[in-house]
Amino acid sequence: MMKKIKSLSNDQFKTLVSDKRELKKFMKHPQNEKIEADWANISEQQLRDIPSGAVYLTQSALGEEKPQVLLVSTDEKGQKQAYKSEATLDFLKSHDVNPVLEKDRETQLKTSYITFLQAHDKEKPQDIDSMLARVNAENDYVMLKSSALKEKQFTSDQLKGMENELSHQFQARKQTQEKDRYQDDYKQEVLEVMQQPSEATQYKQLFKQSLLAQLGISDEKESSKEVKKEVEAEKAPVEKQLKQETPQEKEQRLAKMKGFEQKHSFDKVYKLKKEVLQELKELNLTDSQRKKLTKLEKALDTEKKIMTSRKKKRNHKMDLQSFLHGVMEQILQKNGRKRKK
Repeated sequence: MMKKIKSLSNDQFKTLVSDKRELKKFMKHPQNEKIEADWANISEQQLRDIPSGAVYLTQSALGEEKPQVLLVSTDEKGQKQAYKSEATLDFLKSHDVNPVLEKDRETQLKTSYITFLQAHDKEKPQDIDSMLARVNAENDYVMLKSSALKEKQFTSDQLKGMENELSHQFQARKQTQEKDRYQDDYKQEVLEVMQQPSEATQYKQLFKQSLLAQLGISDEKESSKEVKKEVEAEKAPVEKQLKQETPQEKEQRLAKMKGFEQKHSFDKVYKLKKEVLQELKELNLTDSQRKKLTKLEKALDTEKKIMTSRKKKRNHKMDLQSFLHGVMEQILQKNGRKRKK
């Protein structure tokens, strides 16, 4: 029915259809209007099956004086959209209408499959837009895959191998990103603790306020400048790294951290936290901040010792149970032989 003569990214397509000056580079009479599915004898089903992000030359237009082209893409909501126009001769001459080369097809397949993996990962229950994006990405990949198999450019085993490799790479990148996000979230938590004024500074501030009240000095702001300077001095080294969060953002961050900790072993979480603490040790910290950091690290190491001890006890219990189970089996086997005699 049609031949693909140029592939376009979604960004390129948006530029074309939103700016007639750009569209004129490709089209003779740019109409810049969405078309109905029955144009050029394309049924609604056929339009859905056409992969998006490309320019197509209608088969019936080949050889005509005024060949027509169809631009097909998908909007943000996953709806297929198309635009039509007559094509310029320069446009046709500058693009080979032969089937896509194998190398180009491989790139298209990989890009399309990665897009599908990303859409599948972002899909959320009850979210229609994310579901449409996943369905559209899956349909586009299935169409490219079917075309590659039909044209015998790739075998089923080759495509399966490509999918497995890309899936493995995608999961590896995802795990790395999750680990990095967890470390950033934990770092934020530690910085918040370090930024809090020390108990001594807080006590001095409260005591000074008490004395000022007894002396009848009302200008508390002027008289407590020294205390405030001490507080600000403690905050300074970590202020630049500390993100300003709303209570809701903080709650979301802690929930994400908890979710990560539930999915991974304590040993892995412990290792990530130690890396963050080591990074913070290299900052220009005040004595108070360094003490807080040391206290946090000691608490983490204590938790590690407790978890290691519990793990050893569990392993010892399992070894004992395994031993007792083996002894019972031997006794049962001996009793069984005696009965046979």
